[in-house]
Amino acid sequence: MEKLIEYIAKEWSVVSQAPFVFLILAAIMFGLAYLAAKWRFTAVIDQIKASNEALKDRLHLKSEQAESYKDRALKYDDKVQQVVDSDAVALKERTLEVVKNLREFIERHRREDDRVSALERSAMRSAQTEEDRNAAWERNTNETMRLSNERNAEYDRRFRVDALMLRDELRSRIPNYEPLERHHDMMYEHPTNYFGFNDVASDLERMAKMLTSVSN
Repeated sequence: MEKLIEYIAKEWSVVSQAPFVFLILAAIMFGLAYLAAKWRFTAVIDQIKASNEALKDRLHLKSEQAESYKDRALKYDDKVQQVVDSDAVALKERTLEVVKNLREFIERHRREDDRVSALERSAMRSAQTEEDRNAAWERNTNETMRLSNERNAEYDRRFRVDALMLRDELRSRIPNYEPLERHHDMMYEHPTNYFGFNDVASDLERMAKMLTSVSN
């Protein structure tokens, strides 16, 4: 500001000769400065508003997630209570129903795996060059991985919680129970393949059938 005043004082002779032009130029300069300041602060305000909106959205999402987790916990507690309160016959029937559905799940995915394997063998036989064979192998590998991921995701979604819940309740009612195979606890968490899925189904079925004799 002082430099501006000094500059005007030095150039006063020029300014005094054309005061109207000076006032116009001064007004334009102040107008431009005002617009620049307004644009800058408007941008800052808009950025703050955007940040606030993003924060509100995140808080809203967190609230929705918290409600979702709460609902899941309540549903899980309700399912656990139903299992704990069931008598031996009801628990056996519930377990065998899970076993039946799990084995249907296994067979469905096994058929799909067999179909993909058959397509691979056909593609390999019809391949004319090494490049064709490599492409067929890569397609099969990608499809196999996709099916494996879908299979494991479906187990987690449909069976994992029920299988663990039933396993723990059944073992609490069968004294000194020992599974036939090793690593059964790990298989319940992450079966990963058909051996693991079948181990889970067989272990649950065996305990369900033992439960009636233990109760009697």
